[in-house]
Amino acid sequence: MKIFIVKFPFLLLLFINLTLTAQSTANTINGQRKIDEIISKLTVREKIAQLFIVSFSSDPKNKSTIEAEELIKKEGVGGLIIMNSGLTAGANMINRLQSHSKIPLLVTIDGEWGVAMRFDSVIQFPRQMQLGALSDDSLVYQMGTAIAKQSKRLGIDVNYAPTIDINSNPRNPVINTRSFGEIPEVVTKYGKAYMLGMKDAGVLGSAKHFPGHGDTEDDSHHTLPLLNFSKERINSLELYPFRALIEAGVDMVMVGHLQIPSLDSSGTPSSISKPIVTGLLRGELEYEGIIISDALNMKGVSEYMSPELIPLEAYKAGCDFILMPERVTEAITVMEKAVERGEISIHSLNMRVRKMLSVKMKQGILENYYKIPIKNLHEDLNDPNYLSLVSSISDKSVTVVNNRGNLIPLKEIKREKIGYLSVGGERNGKELAAQLQLYTNIDTVVLRGKYTQADLKRALTHLSDKSFVIIAMHNTDARPQREFGIDSTQIKLLTDFAENKRVVFAYFGNPLALPHIQKYENFASVIIGYSNTIHNNKAVAGVIFGSIGAEGRLPVTSGTLSAGHAVKTEGDLRISYGMPEDLKLDGNRIKTEIDSIINSDISAGRYNGAQLILMKNNRVLINDSYGSLTNDMTVRINRISGMIAHLPTMALLAERGKLSLEDFAGKYLKRRGDTHLKNVLLSDILMHRTDISDPDSYKFRYSESNKEALRRVVEYVTLHHFEDWVKDEILSVIGMDRTYIKGDIAYSNANDIAKFISFLRSKGEYGGFKLAENNTTSLILSMMHYYSGSTNGSVVWYDDKSDIALIFLNDKDDLKMDESQKINTGDNLRRRVTELLSGI
Repeated sequence: MKIFIVKFPFLLLLFINLTLTAQSTANTINGQRKIDEIISKLTVREKIAQLFIVSFSSDPKNKSTIEAEELIKKEGVGGLIIMNSGLTAGANMINRLQSHSKIPLLVTIDGEWGVAMRFDSVIQFPRQMQLGALSDDSLVYQMGTAIAKQSKRLGIDVNYAPTIDINSNPRNPVINTRSFGEIPEVVTKYGKAYMLGMKDAGVLGSAKHFPGHGDTEDDSHHTLPLLNFSKERINSLELYPFRALIEAGVDMVMVGHLQIPSLDSSGTPSSISKPIVTGLLRGELEYEGIIISDALNMKGVSEYMSPELIPLEAYKAGCDFILMPERVTEAITVMEKAVERGEISIHSLNMRVRKMLSVKMKQGILENYYKIPIKNLHEDLNDPNYLSLVSSISDKSVTVVNNRGNLIPLKEIKREKIGYLSVGGERNGKELAAQLQLYTNIDTVVLRGKYTQADLKRALTHLSDKSFVIIAMHNTDARPQREFGIDSTQIKLLTDFAENKRVVFAYFGNPLALPHIQKYENFASVIIGYSNTIHNNKAVAGVIFGSIGAEGRLPVTSGTLSAGHAVKTEGDLRISYGMPEDLKLDGNRIKTEIDSIINSDISAGRYNGAQLILMKNNRVLINDSYGSLTNDMTVRINRISGMIAHLPTMALLAERGKLSLEDFAGKYLKRRGDTHLKNVLLSDILMHRTDISDPDSYKFRYSESNKEALRRVVEYVTLHHFEDWVKDEILSVIGMDRTYIKGDIAYSNANDIAKFISFLRSKGEYGGFKLAENNTTSLILSMMHYYSGSTNGSVVWYDDKSDIALIFLNDKDDLKMDESQKINTGDNLRRRVTELLSGI
């Protein structure tokens, strides 16, 4: 029996494995039979047409779309590549074109930074050069997976990516930011990660542009670039990433349009060169996958011979699929005649048609095409998880290239006068301003549109008295042929201003531009933001103030700075800003639940406006406003003011030996009429265990009178007005610039209070400055619940075990409300948030 028990699981597993293998084999055999059946019914002309992939757009009046529809109906072309399109219109057009085809079409896209490269209204992922700034490839893989999911949602099964050209020429006009950079190992590793991410999510990738388009100064869209290097050099550099991706199982390789004498002395473009396509790629590199030409309507090949002849030459060179040819009907005829005269064998043609049909079978579209559901299309393609991924890439790739005196992150802001100047890019100039203002008050100047040199001089004069200045350049150009959009006169004004001043320069553009920024060393710190996106703006603001650390590295050599150069900076010094999906939470569900509670109250007239922040692990996940309030507005806080002012002030004074919480109030309160406080402990007043208007009642009862007594104690001990001491010693240190206290009046907002919670969770440290000792913050945390709620429904709640904070403020004045009138919004939100975030 023992022997049977040991063997049975093995025999069972063996049986299951053999059964699954048999089923897989049967499916493969059945699939091949289906392909054979289809091939047997196709005419020679239809077989040739299956190899052609033609372009279209969502515009039914567009010439290419009209031609594509005709070619599907009359010739039976095998595939499509979508060009610039509207989202819904593009999806409808794919469905329409698919409905005309006897054999489902292979829909493809050139979507290097996602489907947003061709569709509007969709999240755009970063270009590959920014990915090359990442310190590892995990986010690149995730991006590949995300792009594949977007593609599948649109019925797209092939993405012509990644670009694995090594960008070793800074004057390259066409590859440029499309490359992962110039370090072969990085290009290879990240290209492989991108490809595998797509492959694992069911989309075929295409390594391009074989044998390497990185070291050229011409654009193959307009002419035939010359790659005048030895075969040994090409073998060791340009082919390096292609070998690795071939070994990793890349499904497709795209051959570029290049003249490479060392590989083909005839001068024939590489895309139609048999020595390069068949001899090198298929022969020497032993590639067995699909070979596709780059677009045959590009002048790098189309000027070489008459357009209808080019597909035949590409086929004879060894290309399996023909991408974007011109004069398709004539080209098919040319190839058909080549079959008739024996220049193309039927066997060869059948093998290539089999490749096309096998791809369609593998993708599940051989017999029935995927009809794209239009409902929720926009929502699905803009999934918040994709936004979170883009944000993570920005956070991890923003690159600091110099940081004299460790200027950033800016730590102590108490005495700083900070200015910000945005040069160009009004919309994102304002976006960066808004992100910077989350950390502290900043004097902001945004130069709009076509500003003059005089405008720039006036702006710099306005900021000349500032102790710390941030200058951001948004209106950049990625192309070296346009000098990266840099105006040398403007640059001189900026660098002259920066000399001997503490200036951070944020450049939202191509890092290759650095040599064009004369004397950029005058800036104490220089940050590369890569492109002018909201996510990159947010990341740059975070690096400046230390909510995140700079981790990016230069993907290319720029002037005297080598590829790989990086200046790391500190992070987690202040709260950072993100979204629930950063922690794998369902943001839509959480926001729906929260919004329902708050909007219901506003509709019922309980208050007119509100602010809410949900924070975990020192990261703000939700920062929303409702009704009449906006995020940056302040609201009157009464009871809660004791938590951010009276409580920490008393705790800090105790820490500094100025008083003891076990002192009697009578030690400090000596006015006539204070005799009833003689034997009341400060701690009892602080925790509202006694109401000083009724000292004999020893139970919790919140009283504004207690706060007034504490205010007077502080003024007695410090010899300063209470509000001045609180502002100077607490608020200005933390950056709570929107919090205002005057007598019994207090205003603040949710973002400022989030900073205060961060100060507590960080054991008295904020922005790299140690404000309080650990035992002091522990004391504040243990007492803050006495001030954390209000009768108007506002609440400030923090759980140190889960590191979750909820801050909810509304504009209802609670001074005249008693407990019987209490609004329960805060309590309801706290309970619901606890349920939604439980277990994370």
